[in-house]
Amino acid sequence: MKCLNCDCEKFESKNIRFTPEIKGEEVEVVVPSFVCTKCQTPLMDGEQMNVLRRSAADKYRKQHNLLTSEDIIKYRASLGMSQTAFANYLKVGEASIKRWETYFVQDVVQDDHIRLKCDEAYAELNALEVHWKSQSSDIYSGNRPFCLELFKQAVRYLIGFTKSPLFLNKALFYADFKHFQQHGISITGARYVHLEYGPCPDQFQNIYQLFLSKGVLISGGHHILKSIEKPDLSVFSDSENEVLEFVAKITQTDGGKKLLKISHDEEAFKNTEPLQLISYEFSKELKI
Repeated sequence: MKCLNCDCEKFESKNIRFTPEIKGEEVEVVVPSFVCTKCQTPLMDGEQMNVLRRSAADKYRKQHNLLTSEDIIKYRASLGMSQTAFANYLKVGEASIKRWETYFVQDVVQDDHIRLKCDEAYAELNALEVHWKSQSSDIYSGNRPFCLELFKQAVRYLIGFTKSPLFLNKALFYADFKHFQQHGISITGARYVHLEYGPCPDQFQNIYQLFLSKGVLISGGHHILKSIEKPDLSVFSDSENEVLEFVAKITQTDGGKKLLKISHDEEAFKNTEPLQLISYEFSKELKI
């Protein structure tokens, strides 16, 4: 092997920074390469070149929130499938699997398809979004469509005062119903269901599991949930922030035990059958 710049035949291995172009965009990666000991010109063999291509492709994918080659390999491994079986499962050519697991960047549509077929939480969210979008805003959603982002930020804020989903659900119920009482519209658009332990957001277990899988929340053990990041209260209007703060002040003294107790005495709870949706019309008779 000779240096292409000075014909020197002595090389050493170093980690070198390269800036290859992927889909018209430069990315920076540091990978091993042989370097001429005389002029420091890098020279790669076939294996090193493949590492560079894969590293660059994965860097691009991470920057664009796409699955990396390792992510795709892990999905296939979790399903216990060969590349051929995985291709059949995804209804794509086997060549596509081989390319995606190396240095061929999948497009957004392909990425979404892989996630839907392999990521249970992602598929669950997609199903929930279809469910939410198929339901028009009405008296059971507080006259507004459900907004996952507003619900997420409300959870992040109120979880700091309630810790447990048992009490968090009651705080969310009172926040949404109190705002509806005052302004004729809920904060998050969540629908609430009559369950054994009081009013709870519809599909709350799936939503919290989604938040846990995406790192929005972390488990503190013993049914305790914590938010990794501070809530973004700028997404709420002044009236919404006022109601959230009002509910937070009630919960901060006992973690939500008072709300849990009185929620069972609410007309909204007593006049709704188990497992049935609770109408926001009952907000007129809230006990807080």
